[in-house]
Amino acid sequence: MSDNRIEGAADKLAGSVKEGLGKMTGNERLEAEGMAQKAGGSVQNAAGKVEDAVEHKSFNDHRAEGAGHKLMGSIKEGVGKLTGNEKLEAEGIAEKTGGSIQNAFGKTGEAVKDIFKK
Repeated sequence: MSDNRIEGAADKLAGSVKEGLGKMTGNERLEAEGMAQKAGGSVQNAAGKVEDAVEHKSFNDHRAEGAGHKLMGSIKEGVGKLTGNEKLEAEGIAEKTGGSIQNAFGKTGEAVKDIFKK
């Protein structure tokens, strides 16, 4: 398991705690900081998943999976906006960003592989 996955998971947990404490105490700033830290942790965790998956998947698999995460993230973000659910919106943004990173990784990997085939 990559360091990014571990650090990302830790940030997601710490962000959840901050967010919860902010809600309990009515401290909107702490709640927002927690949401931001949790979203950042999600992105870092997604990057770590991409790193770990490199050893086990083809680049086309990364592209397809990244596209799926981008789509699901967009849906979550939209539903979060429509319902006023900031947590779901932030999760959607994080998943969409992670999907973009994974998709770009797959595209880059395919391009590099094609260069070395020639």
